[in-house]
Amino acid sequence: MKARYLAGVAIACMAVGAPALRAQIPSAPSLIAPQQIPRDGTYSVGDKTEFILDHLGDQVRLRFSGSDEVFYLSNEAAPLGARVLKYDTGDPALRVAGWGGVTLYTPEEKTGAPAEYNDVVHNVDPPPVPAKDVKRFAAGLAHQLNGTGDLIIGFAADWDVLAQSSGVRDLVCDAMRNTTYALEQVATGPARIAIADHVHVVHIIEGNRVFTALRGGVLTVMVAPKMGEAGRPSSLAIAHALHAGI
Repeated sequence: MKARYLAGVAIACMAVGAPALRAQIPSAPSLIAPQQIPRDGTYSVGDKTEFILDHLGDQVRLRFSGSDEVFYLSNEAAPLGARVLKYDTGDPALRVAGWGGVTLYTPEEKTGAPAEYNDVVHNVDPPPVPAKDVKRFAAGLAHQLNGTGDLIIGFAADWDVLAQSSGVRDLVCDAMRNTTYALEQVATGPARIAIADHVHVVHIIEGNRVFTALRGGVLTVMVAPKMGEAGRPSSLAIAHALHAGI
């Protein structure tokens, strides 16, 4: 009883001098708590684009339907209670209003497009690559580049290490996949000939940071296991490095 009485006194003291009307106004029920922004589920933009969002720890993950790439988004506060989520390039990916509305930004939708929420939650993670299939996976990506863009590009990595560590293997496979998407994206534009002339090998290495650079015909992509599942560059970041290096 004494503790309850003291708590009541404390609350009463805090209310002294505050207008009575202000104390009676409830918080808006439509607002989403910051830890729930954005909501997990599937979103659509018109009838062309669909994407899936979920949370992994304190990170928000995004995957577009029809693609196996997973984007790990940073999360920042914005005016009027909104949140801005960004790709690893620093460009905006999503803007979430305080009431929960979501706007999607992509290289094609630089000004943003409103997304409609569907509470169906699909798995964001791409299928894992078993240790015995890593070289075959890399060869398949090289074949894909050859078939879609007429690019003769191979992948190199420490295959023995990949066979022993599933965590590093997942990062390296993600990095090879994201690099393939980036090369295909850049090669569809006027830089296709430059890509064919200047990129011959994609070398995936392990380090203490995420890094991508093109030098002497070798595109070096560094993954950082200490950063967890986000420790590899996105296709957007790799595309930036390609444009800078050719």
